[in-house]
Amino acid sequence: MSLPSSLARCAGVIAACLPLLAVAAPAVESQRLYQHHCAACHGEHGDGKSRAQFGLDPPPRDFTTAEAWQELSRERMILSVTYGRPGTAMVGWGDRLGEDGIAAVVDYIRASFMHPPAAPQPASGQPLYKRHCAACHGDRGNGATWARNSLNPPPRDFTAADAGRELTRERMLLAVTHGRPGTAMMPFSRELSAAEIETVVDYVRATFMTGTAGPAAPAPAATPAPTGPAADMSAALPHGLRGDADQGRRFYLGNCYVCHGEQGDGRGPRASFIQPPPRNFLAPESRRALNRPALFAAISGGKRGTVMPAWSSVLSDQEIADVAEFVFTAFIAPAPETQKKKAVN
Repeated sequence: MSLPSSLARCAGVIAACLPLLAVAAPAVESQRLYQHHCAACHGEHGDGKSRAQFGLDPPPRDFTTAEAWQELSRERMILSVTYGRPGTAMVGWGDRLGEDGIAAVVDYIRASFMHPPAAPQPASGQPLYKRHCAACHGDRGNGATWARNSLNPPPRDFTAADAGRELTRERMLLAVTHGRPGTAMMPFSRELSAAEIETVVDYVRATFMTGTAGPAAPAPAATPAPTGPAADMSAALPHGLRGDADQGRRFYLGNCYVCHGEQGDGRGPRASFIQPPPRNFLAPESRRALNRPALFAAISGGKRGTVMPAWSSVLSDQEIADVAEFVFTAFIAPAPETQKKKAVN
């Protein structure tokens, strides 16, 4: 093949690929927006399986369910991302993402996680309920007699009005999957698949529950953070890193403030929905324990038992160091001249 014809063929291949590249670039950006702003609560796969699922009340939306497909129109999702959802930890992102960014992330969620449900099989939940649930909850969902008299607390009576008010579908899915601490309700994640758990929950709701959903019960008070020996506040960041507080401030105000507050006092717009509550960096115990290495470790790996995610899957070590440096110098050990003014303008 002659050189001119080879070049012509290559040019044709490149021209054919350009439209594909143009489509791929926005898709990659949409995925980045989701991972950067949404995955910490809704999970990397859109199923709500994040650290936040047990700490937020109500829990983050699982976009993979049939309920999400039926309830969430594109317009409703754009409104929710733009203005937030009152009564939940979902804050408005309109000022940070803009119209194009919000449309991109909503379309990414709908294309990646939301799918039409399979054809309904209303009777398929009955044998699962009979096999796994009826022994305690009764054939009619009102609690078997022996169980009411023998178990403390007794099994849930699904026919009671308070069950309809208190038990959202998401809460029931979590209870069947992971069990209920302090009760005889065991986890069924090893016996049943995720699809079977959804099926039996939907059967219970359709067959026994006639109440209407109402406000969730108040979350229990958080355990106070323990105090310990003071950390070495002169300790440097790990790996020889040097943090840029200005860069860290920009990330903090774009992401962390929603939980920890603009002033670092743990009073962000999501804080009232989170148990245990977000860290108050101004508290004496924080200022005794959180030096630069401790902040770097918490931001990088998250905090078990809380909704604090592991940002190492999103940020580089340098970016984590920047955020740690900002939090340390703005809230934990601010310079004397900054103590007389707000740490975040």
